[in-house]
Amino acid sequence: MVAASRLGVAILACTCTRPDAQAAPPTFDEIAPGLHHAPFARIGDVEGAPVAAHVLRFSPKDFALRVVTSAQTGTQVADAETFRSAASALVATNGGFFDAANVPLGLLVSEGREVSPLRKVDHGVFALVGGAASVRHASQWQAKAPAEFAVECGPRLLVDGAVPHFRSAEPARRTAIAIDGRGRVLLVVAIAAVSLDTLAKWIAAPVGQGGLGATQALNLDGGKSTMLAVRTPKAQWAVSSPVAVPVGIAVVARR
Repeated sequence: MVAASRLGVAILACTCTRPDAQAAPPTFDEIAPGLHHAPFARIGDVEGAPVAAHVLRFSPKDFALRVVTSAQTGTQVADAETFRSAASALVATNGGFFDAANVPLGLLVSEGREVSPLRKVDHGVFALVGGAASVRHASQWQAKAPAEFAVECGPRLLVDGAVPHFRSAEPARRTAIAIDGRGRVLLVVAIAAVSLDTLAKWIAAPVGQGGLGATQALNLDGGKSTMLAVRTPKAQWAVSSPVAVPVGIAVVARR
């Protein structure tokens, strides 16, 4: 089992899911100007117990995303709070995949600079280009203008609002990034084991049915790597991980 926490409350992760469960839509609270958070008590069930998740929502016109690596933290691997602090950010989470030597795998772009090259594999690329967010298959990646931010990972959870077929149904903790119907960015952290299919269907479900109303979504590195740190004048909490990772993603207010 893996323990995650918010404000000192422990939630334990088990090993199987019931994919037909839906979450009740809570109110998104503004924890910083333009940055909203909602704790979802139930996005699915694990052995009869609800799977909870955190969602951070913001406009890419108001907030930038940054890749955080050892160059900023001074350490080969780090946790979400270290990533957040190093980037002077409000929020940080884990990023994409990496190899056994802790070298990032796949495209990473931060502040217009390529940190890691594209891999032409069956993954997706989430990017911020010209103040707008997009997700496309890695084989189709080509920014019409220089990308401000990009992360390659997989699989894609939503493609134009549709849930694709997933090769594996193995449940795990999850980190994902999505785009809703208004072009807002959603950072999703499921803090108990959940299948890709259950997660994707919940992200796609209409808000009135307990979902996020997203149209595009990309799975980031998850499992033990799933982590989250939030520190604003109105909110300070974290989802802890039993491991440290070499790359994180930070949410920074635009000046």
